[in-house]
Amino acid sequence: MLSGLPQNVDLYRLAVARETFEGRIEQSLFGRLASIAHETERWVDVALRFGTEEGIHYLCGGLKSKFTLICQRCLEPMEVAVDAPLRFGFVRNQEEENRLPEPFEPLWVDREEMNLLSIIEDELLLALPLVAMHPPDQCPAWVEPEQGSHGARGGGANPFSVLAVLRRDEH
Repeated sequence: MLSGLPQNVDLYRLAVARETFEGRIEQSLFGRLASIAHETERWVDVALRFGTEEGIHYLCGGLKSKFTLICQRCLEPMEVAVDAPLRFGFVRNQEEENRLPEPFEPLWVDREEMNLLSIIEDELLLALPLVAMHPPDQCPAWVEPEQGSHGARGGGANPFSVLAVLRRDEH
């Protein structure tokens, strides 16, 4: 665990104090990530900087790690690098969100203390691909489509042509 990183925090208090945290967190500490990652023996490099600027309380920094996921095409493990920049402005209502300057993304602070690990995990999940797949040239299961094969690419028999015959027989 990142030394000195509190789990439940008052984000506004950290911003006013201009706190910073840098270090590594074990991937296995993130329950939702552990359920989709093939291996969780790695680390997440974390750099967090809290502060205030022109009345905006913010969290900036970044997350870096490599995750082993299962390719959904070949079902073999694959490595996915994550480099997720963070630039959040804290908001409590819609009016504050509307006033948030462009470089900031809103982070809704709906209670006094929030789980910092959960915020980090959310960003890591958002940085991962929706469907993990090797690039086609690196995937053992990838088959290059033939030129002139079925469908929109060329001629070939329409696999649904038999349905037209069945439909004619009904009338």
